[in-house]
Amino acid sequence: MEGSPELRKIQRPLETRGIPKDIPNSETFVRAHWDILLSILERHWSELREVKSRYPKGPRTTLERAEKFFERTHRYLVSLTQCDIPPPELQFLPFSKQLARSTLIFSTVVSSLAGVLFYVTLAAHTRGILSQGETVLLLLPACSLLYLPIPLHRRTRINMEHSCRYLREGGKGHIVIGDVREGMFISFCAHEMAHHFLRERGRGGGLWEEGWARWIQLRVSEALSREYSVDALTPSLTLLLGELKEALMLARGDRPIPAWVRKVKSPFHTGAFTRWVKGEPSHSRERLFVHALGTAAFALLNEFRGDDIFKEFIGDKKPYPQL
Repeated sequence: MEGSPELRKIQRPLETRGIPKDIPNSETFVRAHWDILLSILERHWSELREVKSRYPKGPRTTLERAEKFFERTHRYLVSLTQCDIPPPELQFLPFSKQLARSTLIFSTVVSSLAGVLFYVTLAAHTRGILSQGETVLLLLPACSLLYLPIPLHRRTRINMEHSCRYLREGGKGHIVIGDVREGMFISFCAHEMAHHFLRERGRGGGLWEEGWARWIQLRVSEALSREYSVDALTPSLTLLLGELKEALMLARGDRPIPAWVRKVKSPFHTGAFTRWVKGEPSHSRERLFVHALGTAAFALLNEFRGDDIFKEFIGDKKPYPQL
């Protein structure tokens, strides 16, 4: 059965990243075990609903707490992977101050423009230049201007929160992350720390590596949520569930999608207008396919082989695990 047109479009770039011929195409692999992946999605969806009432999100992360979480995440990955890899450098940024400053500046400018528009329009109406209907039509844009800071603030906050990234400078790894809430800090730090381990082992950022990093993120979040009593699982599970749902939709073939799957909230499945109203950023479809199929393929590997796959994957001399 042929893949979707969107998948065929990115098929060649994925293959050139090094997926060997003796490993089934990831879409074929996911389709062959679609029912198992469906049960994995259901299990973690139930977990997400339970965990939201178990732990608080935690306050914004301070530098002292960030260093503590950073060091603990590194030690956990060393234990999980059995790879004694030196930690990267932490670059901690005060995103919340930048967000407050930018929101204040934009709100002031927009409020001033709206105020001028209100004054001019009402003055013209008072002098009889504008009818009541014309006045209402001109006041609507002013009201819209007053709403603009809300989606802008949300969009800026989400983009700042998700600007956590791993980079290399001068031959050393660096994780750039802001003062997000403690649960989110642990979750995002775990994902980028996983990429650091991969790069130190000479691995790239292809489909399998993205899947490995996503499931490492979940394992660290589970452990450190219990240890620090903060909700690191919700950010991890939200992304993971969105990618699993996307993979199921891509590889379903002629299978009907259960009604409950469509109820699984995903940051990747909102329309353009809804994203604008809520202030949510857009997503690269190509990168989403890579993440979704990698996450789904590794979900199945973890189901078949257990948590040993985390150690085997990064420690194996072969470039990819044998399915």
